[in-house]
Amino acid sequence: MGLLSTHESIVWQEFQKGKNTSSIAEEYKAVDWSPAYVSRVLNRARKKIAKTLTEHANSHRLDIETLLDYKGLLIGYDYQTSAQVYIAYTEKLGTIVWYKHDSYAGKLCPDCPKEEECRETLDTIIKEHNISLRADEETLCMTNQSIAVFNKLAAKETPRYKRQGGD
Repeated sequence: MGLLSTHESIVWQEFQKGKNTSSIAEEYKAVDWSPAYVSRVLNRARKKIAKTLTEHANSHRLDIETLLDYKGLLIGYDYQTSAQVYIAYTEKLGTIVWYKHDSYAGKLCPDCPKEEECRETLDTIIKEHNISLRADEETLCMTNQSIAVFNKLAAKETPRYKRQGGD
């Protein structure tokens, strides 16, 4: 079983698509989900995600710079490697630890043996977090594209909590 319960997973996925708690509750009103219930479920999911992101950061001995639990993203710094580190939560792959880097053992993206794995990871983050890349960003090598993806995730607009009938 994954990190999130079934309801937490549903709410998390819908929230990442840009829906607010009222909209999610409206979609699931047939199973008696109220906006208050959806909000509680989302908060539980956020706490679980924050805990796992923090645990991963601590296990990697990172200095935590930013924790964006509602986006499933932690940004930290590893002083041992002098590198920025992104830790992201995904439903498909679980928790991902991505070190900002220029090469893999001196090999650049086209010659890197990890290129396929990196492509799957970035594609999962892009899909699950509903991130759009510009045409010029899509052609970047993955080491550079990853920075664009994580910057967009960090800057991503999140839905506001709205009461029903409110603007």
